[in-house]
Amino acid sequence: MKWHIPLYVGEEAGKKRKKLIHQLERKEPAFGVYAVTLASNDKDIFDIFPAFMLMREDIREREILGLAVTKEEALEVCEQIIMEVYNKTGEFAVRRYFS
Repeated sequence: MKWHIPLYVGEEAGKKRKKLIHQLERKEPAFGVYAVTLASNDKDIFDIFPAFMLMREDIREREILGLAVTKEEALEVCEQIIMEVYNKTGEFAVRRYFS
């Protein structure tokens, strides 16, 4: 499993960050947890996966950009990433920023 450094985390996920990473690394259930990755297609920016999907090898191979403990928080993490990219580059070219 690849983790982006720095890992973007939601407020609630930040409180449990180490525990969540440990659980996901060991393929343990982490209910209500979501992972944010770059989209698998060119139309979207991000894919948001419930943590149980990280047990699939094709998804475990992706770089995880962020973690959240609710779907709403995952959307906030996506917003946080987009705003950081814009503030640093003046563009919304998220995929280019991370490549």
